[in-house]
Amino acid sequence: MAIYSDDALLKCLRSINWDTSLSSEELLRLLKGDTDNLNGFTKKNLYTKILNYYPWHKIRHMVDVDRLSEVLADDVIQGLFPRDLRDKYRYVKSLL
Repeated sequence: MAIYSDDALLKCLRSINWDTSLSSEELLRLLKGDTDNLNGFTKKNLYTKILNYYPWHKIRHMVDVDRLSEVLADDVIQGLFPRDLRDKYRYVKSLL
């Protein structure tokens, strides 16, 4: 599955970046794995925001397939709200 271009990813990240002091460009560095932590904001925090905000078909274009298990880690899924969303992504994880 093709990953979005950097411009498309930045647009997606701007939509979820309303409550951090980080720029969308910094979030893109986290998403691409260039860094694990920026001012206390981790990749897991970013994955939680992405899973809470975007539908799965869009997430598949935002994250490389090699990192989907990292995105669907138990501690990331536990941070999702509401509970139905956690259950949905536990099921998705079981299919991978």
